Amino acid sequence: MRKERANMVELNYRPLSALALSARASKLPASANVHLWELPKRRMLTLRLDPTNTPELVTKVEEAMGGMALPTRPNTLTAYTSDSYVLWMSPDEFMIDMPHEGPGGQDSAVTQALTDALAGEFALVADVSDQMAGMSLGGDMWREVWSKVCPLDVHESVFKPGACAQTVAAKANIVFYGPNATADRVDHLRLYTRRSFSQYLFTRLEDAALEYGVSLTAL
Repeated sequence: MRKERANMVELNYRPLSALALSARASKLPASANVHLWELPKRRMLTLRLDPTNTPELVTKVEEAMGGMALPTRPNTLTAYTSDSYVLWMSPDEFMIDMPHEGPGGQDSAVTQALTDALAGEFALVADVSDQMAGMSLGGDMWREVWSKVCPLDVHESVFKPGACAQTVAAKANIVFYGPNATADRVDHLRLYTRRSFSQYLFTRLEDAALEYGVSLTAL
C-alpha cells in the first residue's frame, strides 16, 4: 500500500483574528483620542544571565548581536536596529524584540549566534515568539485608558522614552515599552502578553477607551 508523505505547513495564525478587527475598524472613525492596533508576529527572545557578575557573557552576547550593547540600567531599553530592541526586564532577564523574518532572516541569524555563543555557559536564550501576542496603545488619551487597567504609573515625569516594564494589566501579565527612545515623550506603547490572554486584553483596552473615542487597526 502506497503511503503519501505529508508536508508540515506553518500557518500564519493571528492571535486577534477572532476579533474581526478589519471589519469593525471600517465602522469606526479613522482618527480618535485613543488608537488600538494589532502588531505582527515578532521574534521574541528571552535572555537570562547576570550582567553585573558575568561581564564576559555580556561581551559574548553583544558580539553575537553584532556589537549591540545591552541596556546599562534596569527597566530601560537599547535599540538594536530601527525596529529591534533589547529590554532589561529584571536583574537577570532581558527580552530581545525583533521583526520576524523567518528562516534565513536576520532574526534567525541572531538567535543562532546567541545560542552558539552561550553554549555551555550559565546562561539561557529561549525563543518565546509563539507564546506572545502584541498590540499597541496610543492617541492623546492613552494614559487615561491605561489608568483603568493598570496601577503602574506612566506619567510623563516617570515613564520616559526608553523605559520598559513588566507588570499586570487587567489581570494579564504583560511586557510593555515606548518604542521611540529618542522622542520627547512617550506617545504610544507596545504591549506583549501571552497569546491566550491577548483577545481578552485587547477587548478590555477597547472597552476602557470607548468613552474617549477609539479607532482600531488590524494587520
